[in-house]
Amino acid sequence: MKRIITAIVTCLVAITAVAQEKADIEISYTASRVNLRDGSNLTPNQYILLANAKESKFYSPMTEYLDSLQSTPEGEARYKEMARGAYLGGKLDEMPRRDGSYYIFKNLNGNKMMYYDVNGVEKYCYEEEIPQIEWELTDSNKTILGYECQMATGNLHGRKWKVWFTPEVPVMNGPWKFSGLPGLILEATDDSGLYNFTATGIQQTGRLMMLMYSADDYEKISRIEFLKAKRQFIDNPLGTMNTQLSAFGITIGDATTKLEYKPREEVDFIETDY
Repeated sequence: MKRIITAIVTCLVAITAVAQEKADIEISYTASRVNLRDGSNLTPNQYILLANAKESKFYSPMTEYLDSLQSTPEGEARYKEMARGAYLGGKLDEMPRRDGSYYIFKNLNGNKMMYYDVNGVEKYCYEEEIPQIEWELTDSNKTILGYECQMATGNLHGRKWKVWFTPEVPVMNGPWKFSGLPGLILEATDDSGLYNFTATGIQQTGRLMMLMYSADDYEKISRIEFLKAKRQFIDNPLGTMNTQLSAFGITIGDATTKLEYKPREEVDFIETDY
């Protein structure tokens, strides 16, 4: 019995240690996004990067709030009550909505990254090595949020990026999947101008980098498989949704209905190498 109790205590200590990993810095970013149907700019998502020297978490606080609600029966009931109240009150702008869908956890010491996202009603996750971008430093400089920044360029998963980083904040990290520069990345824009991350605030913090809610609900997949599944959804959204919902006996429309999207050559995902 003593051995069992010792083992349980050891596990609890380990779990607590993981759950209590604290960030040293918190950066707010706007993340631009594009309408794949017509190439127009949509309202940017709001993301946060929590980071220390070893780990980081990039996520949407609104999305995490809703995921936290829906992770318990009580929270799910509260979520439905909020949605119903907004709908019946004719206040559709107050309907609880996710603001950005993905989470990215980086382990810099282990050179690993976990990515969580959704495709329709299905949830997926994959693990990969942190991308080793061959950054090329330039002589260009500008000031962002009061920090002197230097420009660097590099390629990542099919797109060429221009980023601005500040050595004044010695955190080798940045928004989305960026890292590997001698300072914090405060801005990143791809050559097409369709995708952009811009820091809007930065502060010291002691916030916990909370783990994923309902992580077991996410099906493991590879990055390329996930992108191909997203493309299949874009090419035939109603058909894909009906396939996903068939197990529940739900049909949401005529699967033969076509929604017109611009071709990949004109407008594509942030990653194009699939």
